[in-house]
Amino acid sequence: MAGGHSFNSFLDYTWTGLDKGEPEDRSAEKDYSGGQSVIAAGIVSEKEVAFNAVTWYLLALIPLVYLALNVGWQILLIGFLGMLVTFAYAQSKFNWTHETVLGISSGPLAVLAGMFATTNSPPWVTGLVVSVPFLILISFVGLAIDEWPDAEANLKKGVTSISYKVWEYGVSLEWYVTSWLLFMYMYQIFLIAIGILQPLSAISFLTWPLFISFLVLSKKNFRKWAGFIVLTGVAYPVLLVLGQYLGK
Repeated sequence: MAGGHSFNSFLDYTWTGLDKGEPEDRSAEKDYSGGQSVIAAGIVSEKEVAFNAVTWYLLALIPLVYLALNVGWQILLIGFLGMLVTFAYAQSKFNWTHETVLGISSGPLAVLAGMFATTNSPPWVTGLVVSVPFLILISFVGLAIDEWPDAEANLKKGVTSISYKVWEYGVSLEWYVTSWLLFMYMYQIFLIAIGILQPLSAISFLTWPLFISFLVLSKKNFRKWAGFIVLTGVAYPVLLVLGQYLGK
């Protein structure tokens, strides 16, 4: 009984605490993320969500073990760290590491996973340096957009991450996001200048006017134009990688 109670308490705090209660007290539904509030809606139970996660972890071990045997053991370590992000991310909303945890998973870990999946001795330092724009885009830019509709409800539940504080302190969302975007583009220029990225990777800068336009329009209809901001965010890394490939 004690073990079961502890397990349920863990799930309640880390995975589902922000999606319980009345609709106005739960994370907001987004058009680009249709899997929210499935527990609150009674579609699945907390244990079913946990079972689903563990099942996918076990299935993920198949390619990880294969790559570890045929390429190098390092990919196993990266894979396990990626799994741990699930738990660290859920906790991070309450301890100021929200952006950092998501950024590490979407930037450095993702890039290193691709590198070590192909060779056991990649230029991993270069990989870490190149991963920074992806970290900024997904974490510091993406979270601020994604969490904006949730802020009022989730602040009541004790979240402390910066993306929520932008809403709480009345900071301009457009100013906050644009500041991070500017840093991201300037960092990419730096990578081009030192020869890590090809000059043609700058075709990703075509996303800049789209980001600005959609941020302005979001003042009128946030839910509609936030989806376009997300699509632009998807286009940025695609164009960067395409330019890097064609520029060689």
